Amino acid sequence: MAGIFEGVKILDFTNNVAGPCGTAMFADLGANVLKVERPVAGDDSRGINPRIEGQSLTFIWCNRGKKSIELALDDPESQELLYRIIQDADVVIESFKPGLMKKFNLDYEKVAKVNPKIIYCSISACGQTGGYRTMPGFDIIAQGMSGLMDLCGDPDGMPVKNGVTIGDYVGAFNAFGSISAALYHRLRTGEGQYIDLSLLDGLISCNTTAENAANLEAHPTRSGPHHGTMAPYGIYMGKNNQCVIIAAFTAGMWNKLCISIGKPEMLEDPDFATSGMRVRNLKRLVAVLEEWLRQFDNIDDAVKIMKDGGVACCKIRSTYEVVHDPVLWERGTFVEIPTQPSFQKIKSVKTRGPWIRFSKTPAEMKRAPDLGEHNYEILEEYGWDKNKIDAMEAKWSGKFKKQ
Repeated sequence: MAGIFEGVKILDFTNNVAGPCGTAMFADLGANVLKVERPVAGDDSRGINPRIEGQSLTFIWCNRGKKSIELALDDPESQELLYRIIQDADVVIESFKPGLMKKFNLDYEKVAKVNPKIIYCSISACGQTGGYRTMPGFDIIAQGMSGLMDLCGDPDGMPVKNGVTIGDYVGAFNAFGSISAALYHRLRTGEGQYIDLSLLDGLISCNTTAENAANLEAHPTRSGPHHGTMAPYGIYMGKNNQCVIIAAFTAGMWNKLCISIGKPEMLEDPDFATSGMRVRNLKRLVAVLEEWLRQFDNIDDAVKIMKDGGVACCKIRSTYEVVHDPVLWERGTFVEIPTQPSFQKIKSVKTRGPWIRFSKTPAEMKRAPDLGEHNYEILEEYGWDKNKIDAMEAKWSGKFKKQ
């Protein structure tokens, strides 16, 4: 069955996570994604740990289903060849520091002259315009500048970064959505266009409640394991540091929680009459709930009692527990994908599967490419013969260093 984006050609100049993850989603759905990598070294993420057989699992997942070609972007001959590829491409996506593609003669203005219908997406930390445009393009920079990091951690402690590169993934999903929308617009009008996508903008768009409060001249900051305006809605600790989430801030859910834990008298307590009152008396509420939780050697038993009573709750699981959950494997949340031809022993890796499920056009995760694996296939198609390719590779081998 043909994928949604069958026949769409994407020229991918991105590195690390945000851009590559976004274009991998197109590859899952049938797009032809040509990954342009730095000769010899390749994508920076090829050097990220953890690795198997010396190769990065991050690279494998973020570049599944693509074809890899090596070209030096500052080389005029490479640029001329890229113009030929661009002529029949649908999308160009890059994640360099703003202004760098212009130095390579591959900025939107030049590319649009070669192909006026091109959709061109630039991903950066803080966008292509404004006073922050030269900030380094790292996820942690965007987290720190967005206000989100100040909301994470203990009120009396330091801000805490998210446990994953959340800005990169928000950027990836925004790239997928915005490019898909631009393709639809072009289908209706024939027009290509430019997309300026910022990790910082994406994270700020997630900051709803605190941003609303700040616009009303409040100064929201870290509320620790609990919500600043709703209770109970947070993390509660039982015996041996076992933790649960309890989300029982509505009147109906609060009633179910009090009954489930055997404390119906709390329903008549004026300190707990509303969610707002429970926030004001949070220390007392936490003490009551955690005293009940500490009765259980296994926190799963407490969770079962609350769930049976209709309370919204769950145990906080480790990543190890999540990736060994048979329910998620059965659903397809986790899958195995093949490794590259350069692997000697390991023929597949376990990883996250497609998280958007289409009934008619399901995503299919394929293997990632070895560096330059498709040099001959693609570069010969656009005018370089084998001798030319070999000569250019020899030239680049002295210029670039392997990771």
